[in-house]
Amino acid sequence: MKKKMYEIFFHISIKMEISNNIAHKLISIEELLLLTSSKILEKLEALDMRVHNLEKLQIQLQSIKSYNLLNLDLIEIKYQDLDIKKEEVLKALAYNDYRSVIYIFRMIYKNKNNTEYVYPIKITGKRSYEYYCNNKWNPDLYGHHIMNTICLNIQNLFIKYCHIDDGDNFDDYILNQNFISKLSEEKYKKEILKSIMEEVRINL
Repeated sequence: MKKKMYEIFFHISIKMEISNNIAHKLISIEELLLLTSSKILEKLEALDMRVHNLEKLQIQLQSIKSYNLLNLDLIEIKYQDLDIKKEEVLKALAYNDYRSVIYIFRMIYKNKNNTEYVYPIKITGKRSYEYYCNNKWNPDLYGHHIMNTICLNIQNLFIKYCHIDDGDNFDDYILNQNFISKLSEEKYKKEILKSIMEEVRINL
């Protein structure tokens, strides 16, 4: 009887020891899982923070890009009185051809310091362009707005300074007037536009 009781207690103690070992192992596994989960959460939080910072940086870069786009330091293509000294205007007018317009065009619209755009004009296709005005790029199919605006601005500038004074050569005055009048002709303005776009193209 005693022997039997001893065997029972012995089996019970072995089972208890096994149960304790299993319990300890389960606790260890649980602790390991908690630690692993904690590390995974930390890495996920760090990754989330990096993504957030990248998104924030992207927004900042977009804002800078938008600001730069709206502040290109370019003379807008719009109807306006051009401010150039009389001697420069007369020097340009002496050519009496497309060079007169290009001379003034360079003086007014060219910006060598602009690393992205030298002129406020973009060539976007074979016959399509964009011009800079109101702090944005505007489409101009066939370049009609660009052509008419520039020709009229320069024509008005020439008219302002082209008059005859005592001692002036009358023949030169007539030649100048004829040239100024041509700047209103559609066919001639188209030739001027070609010269302007060539000037823009070589400065891309």
